[in-house]
Parts: sequence; structure tokens; C-alpha cells
Amino acid sequence: MKNFPVVKDSKEYWVSRSVAVVGFVFKIINDDIHILANKRGPGTPDFQGCWNCPCGYLDWNETLEQAVIREIREECGITIMNPIFIGIDSNPSSNRQNVTVRYYTIYTGTDNLSVGEGGEENEVSDIKWINVKDIDNYQWAFNHNELIKEILNTTFESIFYGCD
Repeated sequence: MKNFPVVKDSKEYWVSRSVAVVGFVFKIINDDIHILANKRGPGTPDFQGCWNCPCGYLDWNETLEQAVIREIREECGITIMNPIFIGIDSNPSSNRQNVTVRYYTIYTGTDNLSVGEGGEENEVSDIKWINVKDIDNYQWAFNHNELIKEILNTTFESIFYGCD
């Protein structure tokens, strides 16, 4: 399908592939690495009851970094600073053809997890820090469990353990 125009309020906009962001938020708890995850609620269009890392679409008039910070705050109630870019998935066969931009951060703040304001109604049904040793014990949306493992086995391990 090609991009196509739509007109709203006498202004032309083009409909094209969407841009999404995902934030992989890691935290050390009792000397173990944990990942911030939320369980998809009944208000989500797909993967209800599965876990995912905070993610969502780029809004008008915001940068990618602002989008990932907003999604983490809306879905999990915490504010991160300076997310670190990991990569982009632009494969047309991935995630309904969304172009997904991935970030990670290490969170050192308090654990006051809660659904924040501004998100979709019933989007999140649970939030928790999951020990990365246990991620295979959960059902994940969007292949996030495999992406967590990939991050830990490449970029992230060197930050925590000083590996090359």
C-alpha cells in the first residue's frame, strides 16, 4: 500500500507507516538486574494479558526521546532522564509495519510504580520489576523478552560488568 492523503479541517495530511518507541528500563534490585514491565490491559488492541516494556506511538510535536519518556511515565508512573538510543526496527513484516525506535536506561529512583496520567483507558493492568532471570516465565508482547536478552547480551552487559 502506498501513502495516501486525507483532509481534515481543510488541511491535507499524509497517512503512512507509524513511528513507535519502546523503553527498556533496567534497575539493580538485590544485586540482580530487573526490567520494568507492564501487563497489557483490556483497553489495548492486542496482546491483552501479555507483558511488555513501556511502548507507544510518537505524538505530534514531540521528539523520539520525549515520546519514550512520556510512555514510561504514562504506563508505569516513573520519570526517566536521558534515554539511550539502541536501534530502529523498520522491517515491514514487524509489528504491523510500525517503525519502532528502541531506547534503554538504568533507573535509580524510587519504586513508586503506578499507571500515570494521559495513557489510554485500561491500557495497563499490572506493573512490576521483573528479574531478568525470570523473563521466560512470562508471556510477552512484541517479542520484548527476546529484545531484553539481546540488549543484555550486547550493549548493556558492558555497562554493568565492564565487558568489551
